[in-house]
Amino acid sequence: MSKTEKSLAKKGGNFGGQVDETVSTKTKLNETILSSPTRLRIAELISRRPRTLRELAKLTGLSVPGVLRHIEAMSKAGLIQEKRVTMLPARKLYSLKARVIDFTVGDLSIFKVAMDTPVREKGAQDLESLAMDIFICRRKIREKSKRLARAIDELIENEERLVKGIDDQNLTDEERLILFTIFTEETADDAERILMRIQGMKDARRSIDNVLAKAKHNVGK
Repeated sequence: MSKTEKSLAKKGGNFGGQVDETVSTKTKLNETILSSPTRLRIAELISRRPRTLRELAKLTGLSVPGVLRHIEAMSKAGLIQEKRVTMLPARKLYSLKARVIDFTVGDLSIFKVAMDTPVREKGAQDLESLAMDIFICRRKIREKSKRLARAIDELIENEERLVKGIDDQNLTDEERLILFTIFTEETADDAERILMRIQGMKDARRSIDNVLAKAKHNVGK
């Protein structure tokens, strides 16, 4: 959550002093469901359609009291709609006051909170074909999420190899700092600017050239 969002959440309103229910609900939902992957799963399930505690328990592997605790936590934040029905033994259906679309992969959390927005008309479309379009969209996004997760894993692995490679160099701490800065900024100019303005290095360009030459010499040994 950004500093602005945190500020708005504390004040309970927007910059005009009026309470923005959309921002408030979205903020509460993010704060509530981010505290638990299971709660995120429940939030997505009941945002698609109303469900009973028993159904949620079966889908999440929790006990009914376990599901109820998560429902109560979201209910305290004002996020739950409860509906009583007469045709089911359960008597109660629970839904969410927002749409939560979850494409979490492993330890990578990818989800979107969507509040009520005007529906764009696209001409007549039967419900079966519309449901199929939704299924296809979900499958495409999930496949892209998996590719993103793999790309992040590859990034982390390469960054760890970079750290080890720099640590293994026969360099001083200052030289390692320079090398880290060079290889973690997008351009040499960015690295030079950081070393000069933030690290206080006087002749950053010459230091960069010297450290690079030393590192290449070490690799060539």
